[in-house]
Amino acid sequence: MKASFANVLETEFVVTGLIEDQVYEFRVIARNAAGVFSQPSDSTGAITAKDEVDPPKIDLDAKYSQAVVVNAGETFKLEANIYGKPVPIVHWLKEGQEITEAARTEVKNTDFTACIVVKEAIRVDGGQYTLLVKNVGGEKSMNINVKVLDRPGPPDGPICIYGVTSEKCSISWKSPLQDGGSDVSHYIVERRETSRLVWTVVEPKVQTLNLKITKLLPGNEYIFRVIPVNKYGIGEPLESEPVIARNSFVAPSPATEVMVSTITKDSMVVTWERPTNDGGSPIQGYVVEKRDKDGVRWTRCNKRNVSELRFRVTGLLESHSYEFRVSGENAAGVGTPSTPTIYYKALDPIFKPGPPNNPKVVDTSRSTVSLKWGKPIYDGGCEIQSYIVEACNGASDEWFMCTPPTGISDTKFTVKRLLEKHEYQFRVCAINKIGVGEHADVPGKILLEEKLESPDLELDADMRKMINIRSASTLRLFVPVRGRPAPEVKWGKADGEIKETDNKYDFRVIARNAAGAVSKPSESTGSITAKDEVDPPNYETDPIYNQTLVINAGDTFSLEANVNGKPIPAAQWFKGDIEVENSARAEIKNTDFKSVLVVKDAIRVDGGQYTLVLTNVAGTKTVPFSVKVLDRPGPSEGPLTVSNVTEEKCSLSWLPPRHDGGASISYYIIQKRETSRLAWTVVSGDCGATMFKVTKLLKGNEYIFRVMAVNKYGEGEPLESDPVIMRNPFVPPGPPQELEITNITRDSMTVCWNRPESTGGSDINNYIVEKRDRAGVRWTKCNKRRVTDLRFRVTGLTEDHEYEFRVSAENTAGAGQPSPPTHYLKACDPTFEPGCPTNAHVVDTTKDSIIVAWHRPIYDGGCEIQGYAVEITKADEEEWTICTPPSGVSATTFIINKLIELQEYKVRICAMNKLGVGEPTEVQGVLKPMDKIDPPEVILDSVLRKGIVVRAGGAMRINVPFKGRPTPEISWAKEDGELSSKVQIETGEDYTQLSVDICDKYDAGKYILNLENSAGAKSAFVSVKVLDTPGAPVNLTIKDIKRESVTLTWEPPLIDGGSRIKNYLVEKRDSTRIVYTCEGTVTGLSSGQEYLFRVSAFNEKGKSDPRSLAAPVTAKDVTIEPRFKLTFNTYSLPIGDNLKMEIPVIGRPVPKVEWKKDGQALKETTRLNVSSTPYSTKLFIKDANREDAGKYTVTATSSIGTVTEEISLGVTEVTKESLTLAWAKPEQDGGSRITGYLVEALEKGQEKWVKCGMSKSIHLTVSGLRENAEYFFRVRAKNLAGFSDAKEMVVPVMVKDQIGESDSSIDQTIILKTKLRFEDPLFRYQNTLELPLSTITSVGT
Repeated sequence: MKASFANVLETEFVVTGLIEDQVYEFRVIARNAAGVFSQPSDSTGAITAKDEVDPPKIDLDAKYSQAVVVNAGETFKLEANIYGKPVPIVHWLKEGQEITEAARTEVKNTDFTACIVVKEAIRVDGGQYTLLVKNVGGEKSMNINVKVLDRPGPPDGPICIYGVTSEKCSISWKSPLQDGGSDVSHYIVERRETSRLVWTVVEPKVQTLNLKITKLLPGNEYIFRVIPVNKYGIGEPLESEPVIARNSFVAPSPATEVMVSTITKDSMVVTWERPTNDGGSPIQGYVVEKRDKDGVRWTRCNKRNVSELRFRVTGLLESHSYEFRVSGENAAGVGTPSTPTIYYKALDPIFKPGPPNNPKVVDTSRSTVSLKWGKPIYDGGCEIQSYIVEACNGASDEWFMCTPPTGISDTKFTVKRLLEKHEYQFRVCAINKIGVGEHADVPGKILLEEKLESPDLELDADMRKMINIRSASTLRLFVPVRGRPAPEVKWGKADGEIKETDNKYDFRVIARNAAGAVSKPSESTGSITAKDEVDPPNYETDPIYNQTLVINAGDTFSLEANVNGKPIPAAQWFKGDIEVENSARAEIKNTDFKSVLVVKDAIRVDGGQYTLVLTNVAGTKTVPFSVKVLDRPGPSEGPLTVSNVTEEKCSLSWLPPRHDGGASISYYIIQKRETSRLAWTVVSGDCGATMFKVTKLLKGNEYIFRVMAVNKYGEGEPLESDPVIMRNPFVPPGPPQELEITNITRDSMTVCWNRPESTGGSDINNYIVEKRDRAGVRWTKCNKRRVTDLRFRVTGLTEDHEYEFRVSAENTAGAGQPSPPTHYLKACDPTFEPGCPTNAHVVDTTKDSIIVAWHRPIYDGGCEIQGYAVEITKADEEEWTICTPPSGVSATTFIINKLIELQEYKVRICAMNKLGVGEPTEVQGVLKPMDKIDPPEVILDSVLRKGIVVRAGGAMRINVPFKGRPTPEISWAKEDGELSSKVQIETGEDYTQLSVDICDKYDAGKYILNLENSAGAKSAFVSVKVLDTPGAPVNLTIKDIKRESVTLTWEPPLIDGGSRIKNYLVEKRDSTRIVYTCEGTVTGLSSGQEYLFRVSAFNEKGKSDPRSLAAPVTAKDVTIEPRFKLTFNTYSLPIGDNLKMEIPVIGRPVPKVEWKKDGQALKETTRLNVSSTPYSTKLFIKDANREDAGKYTVTATSSIGTVTEEISLGVTEVTKESLTLAWAKPEQDGGSRITGYLVEALEKGQEKWVKCGMSKSIHLTVSGLRENAEYFFRVRAKNLAGFSDAKEMVVPVMVKDQIGESDSSIDQTIILKTKLRFEDPLFRYQNTLELPLSTITSVGT
């Protein structure tokens, strides 16, 4: 049907109204002016009506692989070729936003190109441009970077303002998003107050992204701005938000968890945790304060800054109680102190006492042991109260206490009531108020038995002299006697015996009344000897005296004790160590049986320890009494010390009263008076400690101070001090010494000094550092906080300004004279000569020049590198010649010209800054000017390595950079033929380009680039795929012809058009057929009719040109007589080997094959079977034996004819000494009959061949072989002309018995597979013949 009813004059027409996915064919008929129609053109073939979809592709010029650089004000254009079906939609994007046309921007896109033009480029036109193309097949994008050289844009904001105080702040910003194509060299920072319009430069050259701004006015509101600068000029500013100069922080909250540990008599350690809120400013230190329980004021403990969370407070008074508190300090000041701790007493820690010292046995008896020991070396920090003695009976091993539970105070003790003849152990331990300490063991075990000691007596010095007594006086002689057992004592007289004058008497009593009557006498008392009795003193006291006797002042008290002893003991009263005598208030009343001490109107001093001492000839006894008189306290223990005297204050200290009046001291009253006055003034009425700081005194006045202790009974007697004058004991310190300025930078310097020669008598607590600008007249204090170190870093200086400094020391008396000022020093970063350049190396050489390159020095000396100097000298000389101008070159490469070819040189480079020339760096080795020879090198990018894909009709460009010296000769070639005339080749110094403006499918293929110079050769290839219709199929042949069908075969097109072949169209004169392989059978033909055939290939782009048969084909059946293709007709194999024989069969129609053995039809068994195919027949024999030997015939029969072939099979045996070989006759006998065959053997590992024998037949049994040896064999045929060439066995044969060894045949049999190909004009066969090893010998012949 017609596709167009209108007259079409062009050679192109668009057919519309088609149905999607419907298959159509088209043809064209021409009509001339006479109205005559031509024959229709060939059909286009089947075409499916559907949209062609190719995903978008972008062909971007190689120059866009790097950034496009333009100057501000210039016009630039970006363009690219685009491909895709349907035609892609083009989008130009910049920074993710689509670009629309504007006054300076023009978008010029076509179906095959994308282009954008930017006129009068400005800085913001720089950046990344994205070309995005889309269609229904997908999308593709590529990026192009554009750099516009201009002044920089504003810094990336906002400006961040932080660290704001009343006088300073810090600002930071980010680099500009548009740097104008050049790095930002520095920034200008300016400020202005919001109440003014004028901007003031804060810093003209800032090379970082932050700045600390000082010297602000508290409370003023400021705006800051930052302006970037590059080599093209000053950029646009970025302004900050207004900010008020005021502190953004407050004092910190109190420290937490304040604790006290490590307590001694004069120190304690205070620890704490950080405040929960630092007030917005970092904690700089802590203030630790203490307060004595007896005082009222808090005293600072740390003079220096404390940054840790602990502090050791020293200088405490022993036994005084203290509380502590801690405050945090930041830039806003000292915060609220923490809650005070509980009171802690300054005492050394006390523990249980150590063991008593050196316990030992003093005496033993049969029931007692006397022990003695010394006080412990360590009393635990408090007084020893008593001792405990324990014993252990060796028979029971149990310890029991010998002393009372409370112990004894003495350091000796006698243990009584022990068992005689028993062994005992003893130990002693001390007790203090903490508890019982460690025990000390008495060495060894003590056996209790009576000691024998000879009698002894002691006469004192008076008894050794003559004793004179008056007549009628009593004589008493007292002599101590020792001895165990107790000796009998007898007195004698030198001139006679001593007669006892003691008479014995009996007594009775008779009563008489007033009438004079006398009663009967009483009974007699019995005999009584008249002599003196001796008893040691003893006493009894009222239980009230067992405790302290407490009385009020003014009362009368008496101490009394009943006294016993013979003779009557003498009684003496003591108070302390002083004997009490009768006085107006003290009366002693002693009788024979009682002693009384009466004290009247008791006063405070009457309290204390009283002792009654009873003495007679038998011994001494003491009776203790304790008395407490309740009264006002006595005077404090002096002296009253005045210390730390200044013009306005002083410190007092004293000791508690010796007599506290029977009650604890509640507080002290402190008074003062000037020596010129009589009136006393109260300084403190409730001082709880034994020290006090007196303030608000008058300078130069003389004062006397007094202290009175107070208890609950009243105010005690005063203790006065010596007069003291209020004046400072010190003066301000001298000036610091040896000022030195170090670490100078553009905004800071460090001032160092030594201590003053004189401290003025008081410790230096601060240094004042001052500076003065050379442009100013006033000295300015640099340190706001206390400085105790001998160095201080002065910051906030103005760059390039000159400053001098001075330092004053300060003590309690005030600030001293300042030091002499330093000389003026400029605030600038330190600068030095630059370091040496790095990585100096040779880039290239010619016969008269050398190109050298280097990197910047690692250290620029603190200022900008201004240039580089290059020097050269001949290798054998020492004189260097500068090659660059005296000011140097700014680049890091340099060409040294006018050199002598092959002369050896040395080259060195040095950097220069404003301070001078730095150290040189020498290029390693000697350098020779000479032309370099480098073999060619090809540089293929990743796109070329993958291959190029172009559309038919599109342009192709292969641009390949290369290297090589001398410049290599370049040639292009195409792998499958010569280059077409359309190819254009362009070659530059370092690149070559092959291009084709309009490509078709014949331009596809592999393009080979060859480069060659005197140093070598190099080649590379680039694969090009052209998307087009395929070429015609090749090698179209007839495979089979029948009367109703023809089978055609062909090979794929050499050119696939850049995409896979989908299918083929087979055409004959009046019909078509689509096939998908390279073979097709055309049926439905008429027998005897001639036919022409052609085949076309299809891919995604369409149909190829057809490939036709060279000659017509007649449809008829073909007949061929049956025949076999036999290679061998004689076979020999060892017993137990396998035989697989395949014989090709030829014939049309396919013949029927039949096998026979010895004239009988072959019977198939499990070992022997036959199989046939249309093209071959197979005989398989497994585990051959002697019965398998014989003659086999194979017959092929068809309607055309019959053919029969005979095959001889011999089965031989390989033994441990022999084997049988078989072979085939030679194909050519050389024109003379074969008379025999020569067989030779070669044992493996030997070199000499050995004759085995001659045979007139085609087999031979070889004997005399070695068992288990391996042999090679060869055979020569002989005729009248001589021997033929030998044919050797490829694989050796092992000689061994085959009987009973089922696997031995595997070792002896090698299957030879020979592929035999028989070619027929219409048919091809491929067959395989598998033969045992013995057959191999016949193959060669």
